[in-house]
Parts: sequence; structure tokens; C-alpha cells
Amino acid sequence: MQTTSHQISADNFFLEVDHIFICTTKGAESISVLEQLGFYCSHQVVQHVKQGTASRIIFFENTYLELIWVEDKHLVEQQSELTDIHMLTRVRGQHPEASPFGIGLRRRSDQSKLVSDSTLYWAECMQGQISISFAAENLVNQKEPFCFVIPDCIALTTWLDPSLTAYQQLISHPLGVRKLTSVKITINSDKDLTDAMSVLCTHSHVTIERGKVPLLELTFDEGIREKNLDARPILPILLKY
Repeated sequence: MQTTSHQISADNFFLEVDHIFICTTKGAESISVLEQLGFYCSHQVVQHVKQGTASRIIFFENTYLELIWVEDKHLVEQQSELTDIHMLTRVRGQHPEASPFGIGLRRRSDQSKLVSDSTLYWAECMQGQISISFAAENLVNQKEPFCFVIPDCIALTTWLDPSLTAYQQLISHPLGVRKLTSVKITINSDKDLTDAMSVLCTHSHVTIERGKVPLLELTFDEGIREKNLDARPILPILLKY
């Protein structure tokens, strides 16, 4: 898959996947099915009060999976008008062709500064001094996952200390998986990918495929055990490890 941006190469691409989220209508049921498959989920419910949503998180060594659901439809609609992030459209089942997935990106730890590239993202101020950046063209394309860049202060690598016992408990899954090593997302669209998504696919372990139903395929630890788990129909997720 080729990128249309000539400003970024594999050598100077400065971002990596921080986390992945999925919009769902069934928060408790979605968490339950993943726990039954052998994942440990943080007990804390994260309340996004201003956005009208809530979420639960499953942590891994290098990333986390966040399941987000709507708690206040009115607030979600207000945020959609302000930000062009149409959460209700992406909630699974509301619009079958819309992608319910999102990819949060962080600065790579070996990069000294976050270089701005207009092809990849534009700045949107949120929560006071915290700035989260979105790719404008990608943001309004409901059929592909939307990708966004988060500041260092809220990146997983900043606020979680691997040496802490609590952190080790969060990533100790009964299934035995440790590290997310590849991401494949199926989208229901025959249009070209936006520049932001194309750049991401070219320079990261994220790939996009075409199909009739949105699907998220996560591979852990390079799939060394050659085993598969299916969270459908509750969640459109296939797990390989």
C-alpha cells in the first residue's frame, strides 16, 4: 500500500501506535467476552464526562485496547458538532459501513521532538492545555478508522511505569499474551485511503484490507502459538497469538 506523502519515509516516521479503541453498544457484555477469552481488564471505568462516553481498558506491554460506549447521547451529539468526531455514526450497528475503530499514535521514544506534518494531522485543543491532533481528511471519512496523535503527557509510555507491581498485574493475562505485534483492520469501502491512513499503513504494523464487514484482527507475540480466538458476534475482533 503506497502513501501519497513524500515528506515522510520509513527512516524519519516519528510515530508509533499508542492504543486502539473500538466503539461498542454493549460495554459490560463486550468486556465479559474478552475476559472469558483470557484477557485481564482493568476494573476502573474511565468516564469521559465532557464527551458523554465511558470506557474500560485492557493493557499490554506496548499498547492498550480501549472499549468505548455512549452514556449521554446528547453530549455526544454536541461534541460531534464541535469536533467532527461522529461517535454515534461509528457505534457498531448504527451504520454498518462505518468503521468502529480508532488508532491513537504517540511519538516514538527515540525521537527528540514531535515534528508537525499537515498531511498526517492538524491540531485540535481539548481539556485546557492538552492538545490532541487529528488528520482532518481522515476524521470525516467514516468508513476508515480515524487516527490521531496524542501529546507525550498522556502517552502510555509516559504514565505507566513497567517496574510497578500494579502495572505487571494489568498486563498479566490468563491467556498468556504480552505484546501486540500487528494490527489488521477490514473496512467496507472501495475508495482510496486518506493520506494519513496511507502513511500509517506504510510505516507501521497497521494494515488495511477491504471487505463487507468491519473487523479488527490483533496479533500478539508474532502469533508464535498459532492459535486464534473470535470475539464475534459481540465484538468484531479476531485475536491471534
